[in-house]
Amino acid sequence: MKKNSCHNTWKQVKAGILLPSYLLTFLLFLSSCSMTKNIPEGEQLFTGLTKMAYDDEQKGGPYAEHLELMKEELEAALATEPNGSLFGSSYYTVPWSWHLWVYNKYAGKDSGFARWMVKSFGKPPVLMSQVNPALRASVAQSVLRNNGFFRGYVNYETVQQKNPKKCKIGYTIHLDSLFTLDSVSHRNFPEAMNQLIDSTREESLIKSGEPFSVANLDGERSRINTLMRNNGYYFYTPNYASYLADTFAVDNKVQLRLQLADGLPAEALRKWYIGHIDVQFRKSMRDQLTDSIQRRHLTIHYSGKHSPIRPSVVLRNLRLRPRQEFNYDKYIESANKINATGVFSSTDFRFTPRPDTDTLDLRLSCVFDKPYDFYIEANAIGRTNGRYGPEAKVGFTKRNLFRGAEKLDVNLHGAYQWQESGGSNTSTYEYGADASIEFPRIIAPFYNSDRRRRSRDGRPRQRRFYVPPTTYAKVSTDVMRRPDFYKMHVVSGEWTYRWQTSERSRHEFSPLTVKYQFKNSTTAMYDSIIGENMYLAAAMDDYFIPKMRYTYTYTSPRTRWETTVEEAGNLVSLVDAACGKSINEKGKRLFKAAYSQFLRLETDLTKTWSVGMSSKLVGHVNAGIIWSYGNSDDAPFSEMFYAGGANSIRAFSVRDIGPGRFNDFDMRDRQFNYIFRNGETKLIANLEYRMPLFGNLHGAVFLDAGNVWNLKGSGITDDDIKGMEPEDALTMMIIKEWGDQSKFEARHFLNDLALGTGIGLRYDLGFLVVRVDWGYALHCPQDTGKSGYFNAPRFRHAQTLNFAIGYPF
Repeated sequence: MKKNSCHNTWKQVKAGILLPSYLLTFLLFLSSCSMTKNIPEGEQLFTGLTKMAYDDEQKGGPYAEHLELMKEELEAALATEPNGSLFGSSYYTVPWSWHLWVYNKYAGKDSGFARWMVKSFGKPPVLMSQVNPALRASVAQSVLRNNGFFRGYVNYETVQQKNPKKCKIGYTIHLDSLFTLDSVSHRNFPEAMNQLIDSTREESLIKSGEPFSVANLDGERSRINTLMRNNGYYFYTPNYASYLADTFAVDNKVQLRLQLADGLPAEALRKWYIGHIDVQFRKSMRDQLTDSIQRRHLTIHYSGKHSPIRPSVVLRNLRLRPRQEFNYDKYIESANKINATGVFSSTDFRFTPRPDTDTLDLRLSCVFDKPYDFYIEANAIGRTNGRYGPEAKVGFTKRNLFRGAEKLDVNLHGAYQWQESGGSNTSTYEYGADASIEFPRIIAPFYNSDRRRRSRDGRPRQRRFYVPPTTYAKVSTDVMRRPDFYKMHVVSGEWTYRWQTSERSRHEFSPLTVKYQFKNSTTAMYDSIIGENMYLAAAMDDYFIPKMRYTYTYTSPRTRWETTVEEAGNLVSLVDAACGKSINEKGKRLFKAAYSQFLRLETDLTKTWSVGMSSKLVGHVNAGIIWSYGNSDDAPFSEMFYAGGANSIRAFSVRDIGPGRFNDFDMRDRQFNYIFRNGETKLIANLEYRMPLFGNLHGAVFLDAGNVWNLKGSGITDDDIKGMEPEDALTMMIIKEWGDQSKFEARHFLNDLALGTGIGLRYDLGFLVVRVDWGYALHCPQDTGKSGYFNAPRFRHAQTLNFAIGYPF
């Protein structure tokens, strides 16, 4: 018996060694026999770069940042992706390039399938003659000189591989001495311009002692151009000034001079001031202007009995004023704000110099967009519970509702679903209506958007917004009929302010949002189920949620951070207290429903890093917490957190994990387990690598982790269960176990984190991205019957396929 056991063990080990060996041999055979057979005579296949060498590399010191930036430029200038590049690297390749294999296999064949394979999957070989290392070395040498290494140069050598048809390239960079700025002077500028430049020397991008940099020289010239145009010099342009550099006067130093060209037009060298401002409103390009009115410093021209829009809309957003110096930033800000009202299809600012003066007259031409938009949306829906059917929405949008650039939107929507089995009384429906209006200004007591505040020195100071702030009001009502269970109404509304303080910072404040849910009727089946499940009863109970919410969003090319703070019920509770009710009293009601009282905080951070030329690494963290108090023992079901799904932990379905280590295996009504799959706190972390495949198809590899937890247990003790009927005792034991397993405890934190990985495809249609993600569970926080950290169940139960629109984060 022992001999047979050893023999079997040896067979397993032998199979484990031979199988990978055969696979590796096969890949090597493909790579050696198939990749170079079509290389033309006298050519070689480029297989990547060797590590870039610096013969006299300078490290650290005061110019370390300058050197690092220059090295990035050198890498970009010399980078060339070989066939089979690993994640876009110029240095590393995969063992076998299937794109090149497809090209070698099918290129030149006449069949439609062969042409499709080459077009869709094939990539031609990257030849040494195409790489042209001599030209790239010349470009890299220009990078050295543009960054102050005037005596630097770049050499290259070809590194022969074992296969004579394959070759690598090695570059050596010779830096020599770094030239720094000795002095910076300005010549031929009029006195007034010189004073402007001198007043902003602290903001200058070129200073004595700093490394010579062409990028900084161009940036400084652009800065001076903006400085001039923001101080009245309307006709000034960057190419009016040029640099002269002397590198011989002082060793390893550059004496720099920025000077104006000779013979410039006189209008470029003097300040210009805003004169008359005419605003023209047209409903179409062919509209004839028949009347005008004067409002402050604006002359409004229009056709018809009155101006089609209130002059205050332009007055609020036009930052240019008569007798003020022309200011380019104010002009751009004015154009952005007026276009952001959404009322006009086109706007045109035209500045005309008045003869023999220093005055620019402004004519602003605005053409209105269509006043109405009508829309119809229809689609088919299918749910995991076997219900299918159509849903539709029809509505209209009215622009410039009260002649103040307001926008009204009204729609009706509905959905009808039926059970796949087609049994009796199985149809369900939903219908409702939404009405919203958006004002392009702040509407609030004691707030006047036209009133100017004054600074400490007494001068008027206008409120500054990056785009016009808006006030958004919405009311909606929905009816949901589930014939086997209930008929429910949901009424909601909100009043929200939105504004931007910069291009990257957005704010949203809702002093009041309300949601009222109540049931008109229920069935005997519903009442029976609710009577047996206290948590289901709590989740489906009528409720009234009066909330206040604030959201801050920061967006940059590489970072997006959004944080939301909400509170509910505090104002209502204070009113109740003023009316004599105790603040600590539970179950106080409003509109015949208990109102909720809680604090809720949620934050979402996404960070993107570039990898290679076209790939990205994206990190994402989402965390939240909700705390119920006062009138509520528990947070409303709709406000709690859950995990799983296409935008969360993709190896698990929605509400398939959590809270904590909770396992629903022993639950009697597992169809309602989603009620238990919520938590009062959440932590989700994702890491995703995105790379292009071919055409508009992109791929992704991801790793997800996270869970939800409760802040407290069920509060049920063993003494509470003693003496109960067996059926009730079993229910209470399940609830007690749920409470114990779902509570957040630091000692269980790592084991409570669900872990999943997977791959995905994204197809970019231009106007939207269609996404498919396949996730596989590595670690489940609940007991799966398997020991060890990697305790996922059987393969078919440990995977999830997600279909979605747009990126997950």
